[in-house]
Amino acid sequence: MPRSWIFFKYIRERGAGQGSQGPYRPKKNDQSSSPPARGERNGTDDQPVATILFLQRDGYEAFGPMYLSAALKARGHRADVIVQAEEGRGFWDAVGRAGADVVAFSIMSGVHQWAADTALEAKRRFGLRVVAGGPHCTFFPEFIREPGIDALCRGEAEDALADYLDALDAGGDGAGVPGFLVKTASGVAEADLYPLRADLDELPPPDRTLYAARYPALAAGSGAEVMPARGCPYSCSFCYNKLIRGLYKGKGPYIRRHSPERVLEEMESLLRERRGSLTHFSFVDDLFVQDRPWLEEFLAGYARRVGLPYMCSVRANLVDESLVDLLARSGCRMVSFGVESGDDALRNDVLGKKISRAQIERTAALLTARGIVFSTFNMFNLPGETLDKALETLRLNQALGPLNHPWSGLLQPYRGTGVYDQALALGLIGAAESGARRFDSPTVRQPDTEALDAFSAYFYWMSRHPALERLLLPLARRRVRPLERLASLAASLARHTALNRPFQGWGALATGLSAGLKRIKSYL
Repeated sequence: MPRSWIFFKYIRERGAGQGSQGPYRPKKNDQSSSPPARGERNGTDDQPVATILFLQRDGYEAFGPMYLSAALKARGHRADVIVQAEEGRGFWDAVGRAGADVVAFSIMSGVHQWAADTALEAKRRFGLRVVAGGPHCTFFPEFIREPGIDALCRGEAEDALADYLDALDAGGDGAGVPGFLVKTASGVAEADLYPLRADLDELPPPDRTLYAARYPALAAGSGAEVMPARGCPYSCSFCYNKLIRGLYKGKGPYIRRHSPERVLEEMESLLRERRGSLTHFSFVDDLFVQDRPWLEEFLAGYARRVGLPYMCSVRANLVDESLVDLLARSGCRMVSFGVESGDDALRNDVLGKKISRAQIERTAALLTARGIVFSTFNMFNLPGETLDKALETLRLNQALGPLNHPWSGLLQPYRGTGVYDQALALGLIGAAESGARRFDSPTVRQPDTEALDAFSAYFYWMSRHPALERLLLPLARRRVRPLERLASLAASLARHTALNRPFQGWGALATGLSAGLKRIKSYL
């Protein structure tokens, strides 16, 4: 599932007679009144205004809460965030001191159980209303059945969440707000999705003060992420893009971009705010190079007005010499793209990538010729995969050259995707399986699953250092789990350091160690 783009949230109770929901006591609003309309606040000077508190497990600036915070502030509400990895044992004390009216979670699959447990504990400790959203909730709306969740938002939520809070402020329960599932005394009320905003420039820029106010270190790193676009036109069987296009059919264009000028203004603002500390940018939309005319206009302005090195993603079938020249001239120093599998049938028939080995090899050669470091994405334990087929993925990555620092993980067949249907038809997963697990979880069960799990743990080292294959490949059949975990952790650090060295030098090693320690702290 791609990293970011759908955003949502949560809320504190409103009154008696609403199932398990507790009292909702919002503050008074000091904003001027305006007529109710999409993108406008429905209230008066005397109406209350809600304070929403996003709870987050890991320590990073997440786009979902930042975009939502900006939209909520524009409508007169307030937003805050508490990050468990930053607070440690003081997490719940920090939540209590925040004085929120509503608690919110923006959830990716893989952290959903943490969110469910944390929501229930927040309700037990503070009697808070809890709302959940994000990609996991969009595709698994049954998350509303979790006992700690009072309302759930599907789809993009800049408008929906603000409308929901307005409804609470007006004395309602939020039932009927587009995109929301709300627990009521008579059951769960569900409303259709909000139409997509066709013009992304209508939305305020992400509110980066959300994290900077409480956790300045998170917002003071040497790099900053920017999201110029939302959506992807491809239909890979392991991804939800095809499904979400179906959810939004008839509700506006799914693939949208900010104007080049809007993105440049956002980046210039970041340069002013983080003068002296910012060394590079990362473009994190699904496919940065999707629209060549837009890209050419944007990068011409980027070179003149920003001029910092950057990283982005590409798709091998879109890469040619002129594209790589354009990226290199404008400051691109790191690129990521999907290989998924070295076996052509698995890559194209099972996963639906529709990308040839020749296109992958040409992409790597063009990037190498211009000195651009790159990282391929690879998946194992695909339906019908054997260890011998996995070796094809290893061989391909080894052939891509020394600038490749590959990532690997185990396939998670999310319910509703094409690969889920394939795995189910083959009897490799049960009907109750959602596929919503971490990328190191062997969800698909087949004869070589255990070996493929271990193979993925050693993959980075065998790809980067083929001489290690003689030592590590036999261990894939023997399962030395402590060594696998050590190899995975070391690979994460090595990969982080290598991919960030073009921007941070050897300081990338220190940031990698710091991030790793925070992640371990979060897990503990």
